[in-house]
Amino acid sequence: MGHVPTGEVPAACARADLSRREYRRTGARRSPLTARRLGELGERVAADYLIRRGFSIIDRNVRIGRGEIDLVVERHGTRIAVEVKSTWLGERNVDGKDPLDAFDEAKEMQVWSLARHLDVRRVDLVAITFGVEGVQIRWVPGVA
Repeated sequence: MGHVPTGEVPAACARADLSRREYRRTGARRSPLTARRLGELGERVAADYLIRRGFSIIDRNVRIGRGEIDLVVERHGTRIAVEVKSTWLGERNVDGKDPLDAFDEAKEMQVWSLARHLDVRRVDLVAITFGVEGVQIRWVPGVA
């Protein structure tokens, strides 16, 4: 069995009563919500929101050159490019960041230059705020 030291065993992790392997299995450590995962979640929520309002999803994450259109949707024969902006206002991040602020003039120009390749009539914005109290969804039609 090998050498077993006498005396008190030093705590190697936050839960001294569990071995390191057992502690990892408890799920105590969760991977953080990265910006990419937050964006993907926001795009799924936005797509569901628009579907409930009668839109059809034509395409998702359309890459054109170095840019990307988050969603291409259609309703009543009108094709629309949708930019999705998401933010997390959790317990530690209560600074009031608004996802609408992330859609500035430069982003508007970039989205329109990409949207022209897709024969869309307008560009809409869906701003999603995730928080401990729930999700806030704001749809801004014809933002650009």
